[in-house]
Amino acid sequence: MPDPGAYALLIVVAIAYLGGAVLVVAVLAKVLVAWSEGWRTRRAAEPVDQALEQRAAAAMAAVAERANVAAPATDVVAILGAPTGASERVVGDGGLAVTRFRAGHPAIVVFARAALTGLNCAAVQSLAAHELAHVIRRDRTSAAARYAWLLGYLVLVLAGAGLTVTALAAAPQLAGPAVLATMSAAVAFLGLRVAFDRREEIAADLFAVDLTRDLDAAAELMRFYEDNVARPLPDGGLGRAWARLERRWFATHPEPQARLAAMRRHLVDQAAD
Repeated sequence: MPDPGAYALLIVVAIAYLGGAVLVVAVLAKVLVAWSEGWRTRRAAEPVDQALEQRAAAAMAAVAERANVAAPATDVVAILGAPTGASERVVGDGGLAVTRFRAGHPAIVVFARAALTGLNCAAVQSLAAHELAHVIRRDRTSAAARYAWLLGYLVLVLAGAGLTVTALAAAPQLAGPAVLATMSAAVAFLGLRVAFDRREEIAADLFAVDLTRDLDAAAELMRFYEDNVARPLPDGGLGRAWARLERRWFATHPEPQARLAAMRRHLVDQAAD
């Protein structure tokens, strides 16, 4: 007669992997909805003022000249990503600017209109310098590369599921460790991805403040980001706790205050050397 403990363990494993599958499907659905909304928004968006396009190009040319590199192409759109849903927030969930890479094509830095209308000249140059860092470092921020980690995550979970099922059939006593190893590896995989993204953002911040030597402009940019891009914390206790957890552990961009503190420390350390 089969061991009842093995059946109980099999149920636990099935629930764990079913929960993981639901999470992955939810993430995919969110990505597809955001892409669809952003695509519709871009198609329906009114033309951007040519003066803003000139301002974006001038800001990028100024910081590229300081860095002694060729200025990348720039573009301006009414909104980046999908609308946030709040009328007082004039940007989308794509942020203030993004560097887009396509195989076989030069990088292009795309600015949101709100960044050019709401920031002063120095802050726009700080934003341009941040994106120039991504161009120079050739960070893989294309849509295909951005979600490639999801495929890796799925492969990891499926491999772990196969390992667990094999353990249940051949050696039930190893099924528990197999589940634990799979879940630990999945969490570590996601954690490394977030840590890599945050490291790239901080590196771009330090490059920008090195180039502009203007901490006040960086502070203005971080305040604008906090007010218009960062999601406000909900009022409810559970929702607020989850939002804080998401900001702390799952957001690809560090908190604006942490980014500004890193830039300030960088300038202080340079002055001390």
